[in-house]
This record gives sequence, C-alpha cells and structure tokens, in this order.
Amino acid sequence: MIPKKHKEQVPTPPLKDGELAHTLERRHVVMISMGGIIGAGLFVGASASIHATGPAVLLSYVITGLMIFFVMRMLGELVIERPEIGSFLNHIRRGMGHNVTFVLGWGYWLFWISAIAAESIAGGEMLQHYMHIPPEYSFAATMVLGPLLVIAMMLTNLFSVRGYGEFEFWFALIKIVAIAAFIVIGGIALSHFFGFKTGSVSNIWSHHGFFPNGVIAIFTIIPTVLFTVTGSEVATIAAAESDKPAENVAYATRTIIFRIVAFYVVSIAIILSIVPWDQVVPGISPFLMALQAIKIPYASEIMEFTILIAILSCLNSSIYATSRTLFELAEYDDAPRWLIHTTSNGVPKRAIITASVIGIAISIASYISPSHTFSYLLSCAGSIILFVYIAIGLSQINVRKKMQTVNKLPIFQMWLFPYLSWITVLSLAAVIVAMLFNDTSRAQIIITCLILAIIGIIRIFTHKYSKTGEMKHSELK
Repeated sequence: MIPKKHKEQVPTPPLKDGELAHTLERRHVVMISMGGIIGAGLFVGASASIHATGPAVLLSYVITGLMIFFVMRMLGELVIERPEIGSFLNHIRRGMGHNVTFVLGWGYWLFWISAIAAESIAGGEMLQHYMHIPPEYSFAATMVLGPLLVIAMMLTNLFSVRGYGEFEFWFALIKIVAIAAFIVIGGIALSHFFGFKTGSVSNIWSHHGFFPNGVIAIFTIIPTVLFTVTGSEVATIAAAESDKPAENVAYATRTIIFRIVAFYVVSIAIILSIVPWDQVVPGISPFLMALQAIKIPYASEIMEFTILIAILSCLNSSIYATSRTLFELAEYDDAPRWLIHTTSNGVPKRAIITASVIGIAISIASYISPSHTFSYLLSCAGSIILFVYIAIGLSQINVRKKMQTVNKLPIFQMWLFPYLSWITVLSLAAVIVAMLFNDTSRAQIIITCLILAIIGIIRIFTHKYSKTGEMKHSELK
C-alpha cells in the first residue's frame, strides 16, 4: 500500500506585540454571556426585589429581560457588520464619537474595577466562613483571603485567553446546573411527588394578590433588577478574541432572552410557589429558603458553594473585562499606551496586572477604613451601565442611518428599525428618570452623572492623539 500523504501543518505565525489572540470558541462565548447574567445577584439579591414588589417581580424580570435582549440585538447588529474592530466600546466609538467613548469607557472600567473590589471582599468573607476561622482573626483573614482570590483569578487570565474562557465555561456550567437542578427539584416538590407536601402555585396570588404593593412597584424595582442581570455585553468583548466573532455574537444575542426567562423567571416563580413572598427576608438567599422549606439535605452547604462559584465567576470576568477595557482605551490613546503590550500568546499582561492590583488596593482600603463610601460608589458605578446601554442603542441608530444613506443594510438586523431601537433607548432613559424621582436612588444617579462629568472634564485636558491613535481612528470610518 502506498502511504497517504499527510497534509502539511502550516505553523501559526507568532503574535505581534499589541495583538490579542483569537482562541476562544463558541462554547466559551456563550457561557461567558450566561455567566455574566447569572451572578450572586440572582442567588441572594433577588430577595430584596421579591420583598419590594411581591409576585409581580416576575413581570419586572420579563420587562428587564426584554430591554437587555433588544440592547444585545442592536449590539449584535453592530458587531456582525464590523466584527474586526473589537468590543462594544469601539462600536460606540463608531456611532457616538471618541469623546463619548472616552467618558463611558472609563466609566465602564470604574464599574468593573469596583466589582473586583466587591467580589474580593465577599469571597474573602465566604472563605473565612468555610475555613471556620475564629471571629477574632476575621479582619486579618479577609485581608489575606480576598486578595488571594484576586491573584488566583489574575493568574488564570495571565495564562491565556483560553484559560480564562475555560474557567468561565466551567464556572457558568456549575451555576446553570445548580439552577436547573433547583427548577427540577422545585417542580417535583410542587407536584407533591416523593413525599413532598410543602408549597403550591397558588401562593403566587393568594397572599394579598399578584400586585400586593401596587402596579407601580413593577417599574420602580426595574433599576435594581437591571443591575442584577447586566454583564451580557462581556460576550462581545470575548467574541473579539474568538475564532468566529460574528457567528458567535449572533448566536449569543439570539438566545439570551430565553436564558433570562428560564433562569430568572422560572426559578423565582418556583421560589414564590414554595415560599410566599411576604416570608422572604431581604439579604437571605430565597433559593436557600425554598430548599430548606422542602427539607433538602445540606441545603445551606449547597447554596454556599454555588454562591462562592458565582463570586469566583464574577471576579474572573471582572478582571477580564477591566483589562480589555484598558487595552482598547490604550489603543486609541484614551489610556497610557504601555498598557497595550501583549505576551507571545496574545495576553495583555500589563492591563491584567494593573486591573488586579487596583482592585486589590480598593478592597483593602475599603476594609481598613470601613464606611458607606465604598458601597455607595459601587452602586453609583453600577448605574453607569444604563448610560452604556443607551449609548449602544444610539450608536446602532446612527450607524444604521449612515448605512441606509448608501443603500446598504446589515445582515443581522434589529427588528422594526428605527421604532423598536428608539423605544429601547427611551425605556432605558425612563429608568434613569424613575431613579431621579425615587428617594432611595436619586442621590445614586446624581452622583453617577457627576462621575461621568468629571471624566468628561479630564477628557478636555488630556485630549491628545499619537500617530498610531489617529490611524486607529481612521479604521472606524
């Protein structure tokens, strides 16, 4: 027999300095998107939303899910039309200009750097509980354990972009399996099979009705709900480092609404059926309360493990998103250019280390000098995501109009343009207005606007481009 000739393997050319790798696959992008949505806010934070709204919180999640779905659809249109230019920040740059991108880019960085600090503190406290450290050593333990978690996730990001993707894939998978198992067990319990006797679907409407706090509560709680389900836009950052950016973003944006409905609405509906809404205690995981109500063994340990995984997942993605935001800002001279240095396997080492060190410093400072300042800044940074989503919508509208003037339409389109695009943008703006008229959120949104204004002032005094930056700008035209 004549041996078959093997096709010669063409060696992959080494990456240049400043060039990111493209080694993520669709499964990574999809799980990164899902992991961004499913955070500790679902497992713990949902209790406050349920307490404030009652069973009508289900409608709040549906409305919020639709808003995010339409934002992602608009973003998908932009990314698929020009997949080569990077994440959503550069698409905002296309549609809204460099000044808006500078302000929102640094605002978005502030959002994620605050998340690193917050998750570091939460993770340190969780590990302290796991390790049964005596209360007298709690301060020192949290000061050490929190930064160690940040360093561990930093190392996974430094190893390779695929390393980040693999960790996030498995973190997200564990969260998905946990929620799916909860839905199955809760469904069996409600059917009263296998000896389960607790819970009834009628609990959703039998405790002072479906709208115990009024219809308006559905809308007043939307800002809180919105902040718990943000993070899906990280998928577009990851898609820029994947093998097929356009296809991966299209797949993620098509399926996101079904994931939000399945994981949030169904699971919370089961919670409300097992534990009446007026028995839910803010700050205590409603999932834990439901599992304890139906007497599931080791319910507390299961939820603690799941919440720890959610914290690690958020920490992992926070370092990734923060470093890539710095990297893209540096590419356009909106941040120090030394941050765009990459290793031989396409990892922005300096940006990752910088983000991690700043996150650790903020967490230590907030723990050494405890006050409400850090938590307040964290909530204000979270509000910035509203302005980012509005900018994505306005960018899609502007870019689409420019395309129509040359008789060109995108392959992947936002439906009912421009009406649905404007409805989405105005809905997000209405959330900001609602926060201004709410006593508990008014100061938060005002300070958020002040933070963005300060960043804008900094832009005025640092507006200077290099030749490389000018070349990058011309690529977006």
